[in-house]
Amino acid sequence: MSRSQLRSYAILDRRLQRRRSTSLGLYLAAVLAASTASARADDFSALFDRDTIVSVGGFVGRGPRFQGSKQTGLWGLPYLSFRKVDEPRDWWSPDDGLDVTLISQGALQAGAVLDFREGRHNNDDRRLAGLPRLPVTVGIGLFGEVWPIADTLRLRAEVTQGVRAHDGLIAKLGADLVARVGRFTLSAGPRFVVGDAAAMRLDFDVPVGTALVNPILTPYRASAGPRSAGATTALSYDWSDAWQTLGYVRYDRLIASASDSPIVRHVGSANEFTVAVGAIYSFRIAP
Repeated sequence: MSRSQLRSYAILDRRLQRRRSTSLGLYLAAVLAASTASARADDFSALFDRDTIVSVGGFVGRGPRFQGSKQTGLWGLPYLSFRKVDEPRDWWSPDDGLDVTLISQGALQAGAVLDFREGRHNNDDRRLAGLPRLPVTVGIGLFGEVWPIADTLRLRAEVTQGVRAHDGLIAKLGADLVARVGRFTLSAGPRFVVGDAAAMRLDFDVPVGTALVNPILTPYRASAGPRSAGATTALSYDWSDAWQTLGYVRYDRLIASASDSPIVRHVGSANEFTVAVGAIYSFRIAP
């Protein structure tokens, strides 16, 4: 596999209107990082080649307003990538973090990754009254992926630490089976997420002070360990060398300490669904 690709995204549901300065700053920082970093050291020259293929596009979707939310909100996902003209279009999953490939050895790739983390506000659900407000933030870390069966089976892991010390560490594990039939590409596979104590408590703890003002929520302290298990599937269609459309569905089931939280049991739901559709346009930069 040879990839020279940058991706950037930001949550754009109605929470963004309340947190514009925070989330917009994070988004601009992500775009700046993407535009100034190489997707792979030996492929950085693709940016300056006489002929380079640039892909731009975007996605719109609907997903949980916060971790464990029963209600959903809109989000947006801008897309940007580039590759050399002699490189095939690589497959990727819409739920991958923004990554920069620094090491590529055959079927193995590794590098840096940036992942956005949902926030939470009392306006998301009035029954959250008394809970601390969580701003939209990002996690920064490393990713690694390997293709045991070329172009058919991918294994990927992302480990990120929140930019604030108390944001905690989150590890995301996944596997994808990829099948190409004519112009269609279908993928599906499991997802598993683990969080350390800080990350779990941030999203699922109920402080004693909250319980005193909100009788719906009882005091609770989450613990490190499994966070969610689920699966995802995506379908894309190549209308031409220039145009591609995609559809995406992901299901996550909060488990263990996360599902036991009163936030999930009394306000939200352990079942989380995310759906999205999008389009990508690729064009060749000629001298």
